[in-house]
Amino acid sequence: MNRKIISVYFGLITAIAIVTSIFFDAKISVVFICIGLLALRYSIYKEKLGQELVIAFLMALIITSYYVYIYSTSNIFIGRINIFPLLAWTAGLVILREIYEKMKSKHKYLFAVTLYWIVLFALEYIGYYIFEIRLDWNYNGLLGLGIIHGPNFMKFFYLFAGPIYLLLTDYLKVK
Repeated sequence: MNRKIISVYFGLITAIAIVTSIFFDAKISVVFICIGLLALRYSIYKEKLGQELVIAFLMALIITSYYVYIYSTSNIFIGRINIFPLLAWTAGLVILREIYEKMKSKHKYLFAVTLYWIVLFALEYIGYYIFEIRLDWNYNGLLGLGIIHGPNFMKFFYLFAGPIYLLLTDYLKVK
């Protein structure tokens, strides 16, 4: 796929996300961005992305089917699974793996995990304080940092989903 088509496609995803964020909840924009990015990455890499996409989706499906995410604003469900966290986790893990594979460092796992935590904390902060994406329950944030508001097992999942995903995809020799 040539760069011009990719640029147009990415521009279209961005435009849809901006328009939806004006008229709808920010989570719907994130859903469109995630779907668009996953579709774009899949159209470029096909089989290469398929394995890591399936593993990321299964990890996201496990947490979103175990814990029912209900936000204080609009929610889109399939059964009891909220689409926003399902797609956000899937896209986030796939992007983490793509970045990890491009790293050339001897300690790339350590760098990737550190990057995961930095981006996770930043996105949690932006989502909670700027876009006001909040669960309908009143949980304390992680260690008083004002991020990752949820029960303790969710905090554990958030912190270790990325590192475990990288270890799992390495163990399964996903390329």
